[in-house]
Amino acid sequence: MDAYYGRVSAMVRHNLYYPEDTGGNPEAVFAVTLLPDMSVLDVTLKKSSGVPAFDEATKRAILKTKQYPPLPAGVDFSVIRRNNLRFRLHDE
Repeated sequence: MDAYYGRVSAMVRHNLYYPEDTGGNPEAVFAVTLLPDMSVLDVTLKKSSGVPAFDEATKRAILKTKQYPPLPAGVDFSVIRRNNLRFRLHDE
């Protein structure tokens, strides 16, 4: 599932509008609830990065992503229906 979440993070990053040259590497954790068609139903901040503007920009990016990619073969939807998405400004 690491590769799958990597794809999800890349999709969110594509929709993130936040200055890349911001100091540090803020990290936020969001609870994301999906519908069976993999569309995003709800996004809730679980752990703030400590930078409210980054938290809000990331939440908007997740909502703008609208839909997760199809699950890998053999993975049941119940595994990902409500998932935690950890997001950093800069990939490590």
